Amino acid sequence: MDNTQHTYFAELKLALQKAGYTVQAVEDGHLPIEWNDRRLCQVTESGGIRFRTDDTTDPAAEAARSRVTDIAGVVREYMTLIEQAPDLKADGLGENYKLLAEFNGAVLAGHPGRYGVEFVTWEWSCGRTGLWQGHYYDPGSGPNGYLSAKQDFCVRSGLMDQHRLFTNEQLAEVYRCVSETLESAYLITPERQKLLEGVSEQIRWAVPDLPELVSQSNERELEAMSQEEQLDVTMEM
Repeated sequence: MDNTQHTYFAELKLALQKAGYTVQAVEDGHLPIEWNDRRLCQVTESGGIRFRTDDTTDPAAEAARSRVTDIAGVVREYMTLIEQAPDLKADGLGENYKLLAEFNGAVLAGHPGRYGVEFVTWEWSCGRTGLWQGHYYDPGSGPNGYLSAKQDFCVRSGLMDQHRLFTNEQLAEVYRCVSETLESAYLITPERQKLLEGVSEQIRWAVPDLPELVSQSNERELEAMSQEEQLDVTMEM
């Protein structure tokens, strides 16, 4: 892609800003990332992470840097696909849609633009001249949009059974339940503890915005408890 087109760093900047990071202007071919008003790391054009020994090194910063690594890797994956993909041609379809994958009549497309990459899944129609039943993942949805679109494509194409899949919100609730079990005083066998620890780690890797989803779940639960307590007080009066 030339400089007039949507680039990897431009897309990554959108994704990182949405995740709460501050992104500075490119320096010597690297994208500087700040977190909590301090330099956290730099991202290379290939999606790698660089940081200095005097950059923030506390555990919270390590977790923040790990999330940057995950986001940078996913964005690099789909931007590379878009750079290499052929144009998607169909009746009534606008320009600059890229064919990322197709199988069994299903299509996964990417549409780079000023406000980020839009992902869409369709099904071929009219003898593969048209597309219909589009599922759209808005520009700026970033890694979450890409991963959701990719999963939707796998289901629509028959590559995966939809009943074996969980949404990120469902996985966040499973993570909460597993964490509560591991942190409780309940006696569990070593085999079960190892299994649950593996489930917890797998969900952390699978859900990029897990901390945010868990926090939202906790807040909803606390709000519900507060409303119930207020109702009890009202009934006693």
